[in-house]
Amino acid sequence: MGQATKPRRSAGEGAIYDTADGRLRGSLLVQFPDGRTKRVYVSGRTRAEVVRKLDAKRKEATSGALTGETLEAFLTRWLQVHETRIRPSTRAEYGRIVRQYWLGVGFAADLRKRPMTRLQPIDVEQRMTELLARKLSPTTVRYARGVLRRALNDGMREGLLNRNVAALARPPRVAAREMRALSPAEASRLLSGTADDPMGPLYAVALGTGCRLGELLGLAWSDLAADGSALTVRRALAESGRVADDKGHRHTTWSLAEPKTRRSRRTIMVPTFVREALRRQKAAQAVQRLAAGIAWQDQADLMFTDALGNPMRPDAVSRVFHETATRLGLQPIRFHDLRHSAASLMLAQGVPLKTVSETLGHASIAITADVYAHVTPDLRREAADALDRALQAQGRPTD
Repeated sequence: MGQATKPRRSAGEGAIYDTADGRLRGSLLVQFPDGRTKRVYVSGRTRAEVVRKLDAKRKEATSGALTGETLEAFLTRWLQVHETRIRPSTRAEYGRIVRQYWLGVGFAADLRKRPMTRLQPIDVEQRMTELLARKLSPTTVRYARGVLRRALNDGMREGLLNRNVAALARPPRVAAREMRALSPAEASRLLSGTADDPMGPLYAVALGTGCRLGELLGLAWSDLAADGSALTVRRALAESGRVADDKGHRHTTWSLAEPKTRRSRRTIMVPTFVREALRRQKAAQAVQRLAAGIAWQDQADLMFTDALGNPMRPDAVSRVFHETATRLGLQPIRFHDLRHSAASLMLAQGVPLKTVSETLGHASIAITADVYAHVTPDLRREAADALDRALQAQGRPTD
C-alpha cells in the first residue's frame, strides 16, 4: 500500500487506480464541444463511486460545464459571429447592450471574468436590479435581459451550457403601455390639416399602409407600382452605428437595410388618398431637386428625403409629427401610433385579420390578434349583428 498500483482500465471508464492512502483515484481524458481536450481527476472510496464521478465529468465536458470560458470571452465571440447574420442596426444595438450592461464595470458583481457556466439566475437578477437603480426603465432592462438570453441560447445550441440562466431570471415588471389610435374623425383631421404640409404625404402613407417609420423612409419610387395602386416594401432605413464629430459628440448613422423580418417584405395595396399624397410628394421633390442642383445627395431614388436629398432622420420625423399633432389638437400620439391607427381603422371596417396582419408585415397572425385584441370584441359583436340582419332579411325569427 506504500505505492500506487497499476491503473485498472475498463472500456469507457478512463483509468482507475489505488493511491497510497488507500483510496481509489480515476482519470479521464475528456473532449469539449469546441474540440479541445483535458485530463480530469476524481477520487473515491469505492470503484463504483469513482465511476460515477468520472461519468459526471464526462457529461459536464459534453455540456460545456468544464470549458471555463468567461462570459466576456463568450459574448465577445458571440457578437463577432453575428456580424454577418443580423442587420447592422441590430448588431450595433446588441453590442451596446452587451458592453454597457453585461460587461460594464462599476457594478457590485463583476460578471466579465465569471466563467459563464458558473452564472446563476440570481446573478442576472442582481445585475438587473442594479440597472434599475441607475434609472434605466424596466422596458430597457427587460430588453437587456432578452439580449443575454438570446446569446446564452446560442451557447446551449453549441453545447457549452445545459441551461439558460437569463431565461430563468425573473425580469422586472413593466407597466402596460397604452396603445393609441386615431379615430376616423381624427385621422381625417390629420390628413386635411397637413394637405399642404411638406410632411403631409409621409403621414398619409403611414396612415394608409401601416408601414413602420423605417420602412417608410426606405421606400423608393421604384417600389411604387406603375399605376400607383401598390407599394412594395423591400428595405428600411435602420441605424448602422455611431460616429464622433470633431467635438467628441457621438451621432447615430443610418443606412438602408433588409426589412425587420421575412414577412416584412410585402406588397401593400394603397387607398386613393395615398396615391394622391404620393403625387404631391413627387412634384414637391422635383422642385427640391431642381433647387438643390448638383448638391442633391439622393442616389437611391427615395420617396422621402430632406431638401438636399438626404434620408430623413427618424427622430426628426417623430419630433415634427408630435408638434403637428399638438397643433391640430389631436390626442397625445406617437408617429408609430399611425401604424396602430391604420390597423384599427381597417379592422373596424371589417377587413379580415389575416389581411391586416399581412399588410402590417407581422411575423404571424397571432401577433396581430394579440396586439389588437381590444378591437376584436367589437368585431365579434358586429359579426353577430350581421347574422341577425341576414336572418331577418329571409323573414326568419331571431328570438
